[in-house]
Amino acid sequence: MLKKFIVFVFIALSMSGCGSTPTNKSNKTATSSKITSMYYHQLDKKEQSKVFFTFKALADDSQNDGKYIIDMQVKNNTQYQLKFDLSKFILSKDKSSTAIKSAKQGKLSIGPHKMKTVAELFDSVTVDNFKRIGEFCYLSRDFVLAYSYQADKDRGATTDNLKLKFLIVENVNAERKTSESKTADQNQSASSSSESVNTPQVSQASTQPTQQSQASSAPVHVVNSAEQAKQIAAPFLNVYDAGGLRATPVDDGWQVGPQMTYADVIVHYNGRVFSPANPATGQPDHWLN
Repeated sequence: MLKKFIVFVFIALSMSGCGSTPTNKSNKTATSSKITSMYYHQLDKKEQSKVFFTFKALADDSQNDGKYIIDMQVKNNTQYQLKFDLSKFILSKDKSSTAIKSAKQGKLSIGPHKMKTVAELFDSVTVDNFKRIGEFCYLSRDFVLAYSYQADKDRGATTDNLKLKFLIVENVNAERKTSESKTADQNQSASSSSESVNTPQVSQASTQPTQQSQASSAPVHVVNSAEQAKQIAAPFLNVYDAGGLRATPVDDGWQVGPQMTYADVIVHYNGRVFSPANPATGQPDHWLN
């Protein structure tokens, strides 16, 4: 009799255990986290640095004049659902030239830690766009994704190339020359307009440029050696001994720094010192004097 009673109690307890609901498991299921959606341009600099772009150019022999198409791959290493407007991608050479616009329309959405490829984002690009000067951008040149240099090579152009010093220097110099040329054209136009108003009759002799005036328009070389460039750069680099610096010739001057890193500056022939942008910190390019 006692045996039967014990068996009965055991069965009853087993049945009551099967009917219970595991509270912890149900709570975990009910509290699923929501992923936030963000457009790329809404991210701060730190989060933007977690998004990696690759642009690969392929020759398109179906078009004339050596045209290329460009595929884009995006890897999203953020915690956000990342969004882009496909029509807002551009390939820019400098501020003065017309940017090449994306051939795509619509939206691109990429989940956290996911990767997507967009085929033929650009469909009529030439090999000139893969030389040293040029940038892939989103919305504007304030959001540079990669330099376009060697996008036609096997690896393509990636976000990593924004760290290459010689490309930074080349693109900064190209922009500076464009700005100086535009300013010179505006000044010349204003001067010509003023002369035509104030001096209606000018003799032929007075219009001939003299050797002296031609010489005065040439760039003034205040800095003529690497040693001079190092001496000028030292205070801006917080270095007391200029002998510990290195100076490498670049277009219109010298690149000066302790290790040829983002801490370097560009000392131009005219004595002006320029600090290139640092994509890692978001610091923009700017003149130091």
